[in-house]
Amino acid sequence: MSSIRSMIGSGLLVAGLLISAGSALAAGSNDGFAAFWTQFKAAVGKSDQKAVSQMVKFPVFYIDQRQAADFPVIWKGAFKPVQRTCLAKQKPVKDTHEGKISYSAFCGSLIYMFGKDNAGWKLTDFAVDD
Repeated sequence: MSSIRSMIGSGLLVAGLLISAGSALAAGSNDGFAAFWTQFKAAVGKSDQKAVSQMVKFPVFYIDQRQAADFPVIWKGAFKPVQRTCLAKQKPVKDTHEGKISYSAFCGSLIYMFGKDNAGWKLTDFAVDD
């Protein structure tokens, strides 16, 4: 009977350690994207074109190279109501390439790509999901 209690106690100890380690890893991987994503989704959801345009790193590739003055073209093509609804539900995918972290969100045929520079997180590119 004591061996069963010992096994249960060990199991609970291991479970507790795993939960603690998972929490520590999650806290340690906070790169600030979650806060940016919350703001980005809110601006997109409110159709706040000014706020969204400030979250784009220009020049940005959308069909071709675009500048800040071209944002109305980007908005009309990449932020249609169906895409705004989709972005509200997305959980971006994290990627690490050559030590740089980026995120991507997929809506229909578009991929929205996000990167971080000295100014913080920005929408950096659009691509066609093929």
